[in-house]
Amino acid sequence: TLTIQTTEDDRRQLTVTIEVEESRVQKAMQVKARELSREIQLPGFRPGKAPYDVVVRRIGEDTLRGEAIEDLVQPVFEEALNQADLDPYAQPSLDDIQAKPLVLTFTVPLSPTVTLGTYRDHRQEVEVVAVTDEALQEALEHVQAHHQVIEAVDRPTAEGDVVTLSGSGRFVGPKPAAEGEAEATEAAEGASADEVLFDEERLDVLLDPQTLFVDTPFVANLVGLSVGDQKQFGFTFPDPYEPEPEHAGREATFDLTVLEVKKRELPPLDDELAKLDGRHETLDELREALRDDLTQEAENTQKERVIEEMVDRMMEDAQLVYPPAAVEAHLDDMVEDFKTRLTRSGWQFQDYLNLQGMTEQGLRDDFRENAERQLRRQLVLRQFILDEQLRVGAADLDIIIDQRLARFDNDALKDSLRNYYRSGQGFEAISGEVLSNKVYDRIRAIMSGEAPDLAELAALAAAEDEEE
Repeated sequence: TLTIQTTEDDRRQLTVTIEVEESRVQKAMQVKARELSREIQLPGFRPGKAPYDVVVRRIGEDTLRGEAIEDLVQPVFEEALNQADLDPYAQPSLDDIQAKPLVLTFTVPLSPTVTLGTYRDHRQEVEVVAVTDEALQEALEHVQAHHQVIEAVDRPTAEGDVVTLSGSGRFVGPKPAAEGEAEATEAAEGASADEVLFDEERLDVLLDPQTLFVDTPFVANLVGLSVGDQKQFGFTFPDPYEPEPEHAGREATFDLTVLEVKKRELPPLDDELAKLDGRHETLDELREALRDDLTQEAENTQKERVIEEMVDRMMEDAQLVYPPAAVEAHLDDMVEDFKTRLTRSGWQFQDYLNLQGMTEQGLRDDFRENAERQLRRQLVLRQFILDEQLRVGAADLDIIIDQRLARFDNDALKDSLRNYYRSGQGFEAISGEVLSNKVYDRIRAIMSGEAPDLAELAALAAAEDEEE
């Protein structure tokens, strides 16, 4: 009953024209007439018993045809998709309806096509992850700080104290122009002469010159003050200034009052500290656990960086064609995610838009460039996974799940967590992690020139598919 014609454009959009036989339309009109005869009062007829021609005379043939067509659109489109073996990549759109004969015209977004370039020729040394003694010591100090004891004291401030201040710090004059720039740039001209560094009624700071405005006399100016003392002072930040490069070479003035002085006592680095942490018996065990945590964190950071760098490399010569609806679908996801985060923070979406003086369409327009960039990167990474025949199997999941559960002794808890990782969000998270690890391992193999041949991978995947 359907005559289907398709035409694809150069943006992976398929125009689908569907002509429906008149007999099917007439049948739909008769069905609709029976429905309407139960809803409208027709003199001389009980509800649902009026003849077809009576209903037509009452509401008009064109109106009846229009309502019947409304009921036909969705089932006809779904039937056409099956008949033409089409799988829309994003939401199709109904572009035109010709009533008689009934001809429906849809635009169906097709899946993007991505052709990757010569990424397999890329060679790069990946550094071995190592945890420095300084990083381990800093982690131990964080554990100490977590168990610190702070109490108010009646004495002048000293290094190592926690001091409650009120007051402000301000930069003097505009930000200096960078080397090679004109002395009076537009940014410098617009900068305020008293740009605020901070302005607080109560601000707790640790008087540690190694962490608080490092390599400046800030802490030294506060040491020796008592509660109620006020002090005004200033200095120029070093240039360059690694902790905060934007502060480099800038003069700042401070007007501060001491509100409270508290001494800070840290537990010693010994076995008792390890026991306080709750998971270890000795300081050596705590050190080893912290080293493992830092190593895992560094490896995760490196994995993300290496993957991002390879995607950047592939983006340089990748050829992508995707329908505009793919960008709109990605925008839909971004806006919904934004709404969710606003709700969690106590905002109503419309209240936020009103405060910003914008509409939802304006927000979408602001997100559009980033949405398209994200989409392109996702498509390139997805094609890499397909070309490299990377798959997540049940055995891969079992390995990582067993690793996650190894540190638990409670069998009931283990069973509960195992079930969590086998479905829903838990399954998505764990399978995503496995796939990410496979991507990282393959990229490293490519960079070292040790990646398996693509043809061999394709043949192996085909053989596995046949066995399944």
